[in-house]
Parts: sequence; C-alpha cells; structure tokens
Amino acid sequence: MQDRYAGDIGDYGKIGLLKALQTQGLSVGVNWYRVEPMDTEKKADGTYKQEDGKYLIPEYLQVCDTPLAEQLTKIAKSNNRSIKSLERGDFIPDARYYSEPITVAGRYEWHKRALDLLRGLDIVFMDPDNGMLVKSVGKRSAKSIKYAFYEEVADYIGQKQSVLIYNHRSRKQEDAYFRELSEKLGEITGVPESRILKITFPRCSVRDYLAVPASDVHRENIKAAFVSMDQGIWGKTGMCRMPRER
Repeated sequence: MQDRYAGDIGDYGKIGLLKALQTQGLSVGVNWYRVEPMDTEKKADGTYKQEDGKYLIPEYLQVCDTPLAEQLTKIAKSNNRSIKSLERGDFIPDARYYSEPITVAGRYEWHKRALDLLRGLDIVFMDPDNGMLVKSVGKRSAKSIKYAFYEEVADYIGQKQSVLIYNHRSRKQEDAYFRELSEKLGEITGVPESRILKITFPRCSVRDYLAVPASDVHRENIKAAFVSMDQGIWGKTGMCRMPRER
C-alpha cells in the first residue's frame, strides 16, 4: 500500500469487506505493508509511470456504501492523501493499524513488530502492493517490499489469528490462479486448501482477497461476511463476487 492510492476504488472494496468482517463479530487488524514509492516507478519529471490511484469510485457504485464512498473520495481529492487519513477516518471502529514502512534490510524486525502490535485480534488484513511473493522476485530483491511472504502469513496463523490477504490478479485463468495460491498457502500454513475462502473485486482493476482461517468459528464468520457482500448491494452492482466452486 502507498499513500498515493488512499481513497481509491480499491480502498472502497477493502474497507467495505473489513466492515463486513467486523459485523460478523471479528476484531480486525490491518498491516498496510506500507512502502515508499521506488525510483523506478517515477518518470524523469517526478510523476508516476502508472497512476493506479486515479481510479476513484464511480457514482453508480457509491450506492454500496454512500457515506464511505463520499469520505474516501474526499480523501482521494485532498492535499493530504495518505494511509494516515484512512486511519483517522475511523471507518473500521476499534481496528488496530500497523503502518511502519517496510525495508528490505529491516524486514525481519519490521514483521516481528507487526506480529506484536496486532497480536490478539481475530483477523489480520495484509495489504501488500502486489500480493503474495512470486517466483520471479527474490526475498532480498528491492521489489520484495511490494509482496507479502508466505511465512509471514504462517506466523499470524501460528498466533491463532486468521488472515485476509490482498492479491493482484495474475494473467492465469481464474481457477488455476486461485488453486495455485491456495495450495501454496495451505502448504506453508497447514490450513487445508479447501478451507481457504476467496472473493474478488473486478471493477477498474481486478483485486482478489483470500482468507486463511485459524479456526472453524473464524471460517464461518468470514464466509458469512463474504456471502453478505456477494449477495448484497456490493454483489448486485458488480462491485464484488465470490468465485464459484467447481
């Protein structure tokens, strides 16, 4: 997550989803996986090569949660567009946030501080720029800060905490894509692939969320939240959907 994305349509979906999880009785922690923009992301004049944060919430989708949409749009159009502005918005009451920037050299210590700060919460949302680490990126690569490591997910599960993970859609077919991610998460965390839940937000840029439950109770609560999104106004407008099991 980067400050320059705050308030965009991606935040609309993720905050809506976190609110739904909280409605099911789950206490929520957010690890923003905050990164500072890399020099390679910028043009010579200092502007960004990809303005992903330009995707504001279209008027026809604001009906999903009008107050939230209005507040996020205000943040996105302000001179104080930042992760901190999302936290100050108090969109998820009593949520706990970890917003320390990641560095390659200090990642181990960064992760340990996150585990300590978010300990005791029912579910932790991991919000890396790109999602789970891919084979083409090494753990010591400069680009690694844009990814969550599978072992980091396992550490939260080890603390009896469920995990919700953001992942940017790859070019693979949906079935194969979700199966590969779920199998790897299952292998590392010990949570069977069949227990992992998925929901996708396809508007503007496809954003996927996978939930790794730490208990049967958590899984039922997470599933209820996903279904409420899928079958409610969010799903009816096409803002989100649960991939159909085959």
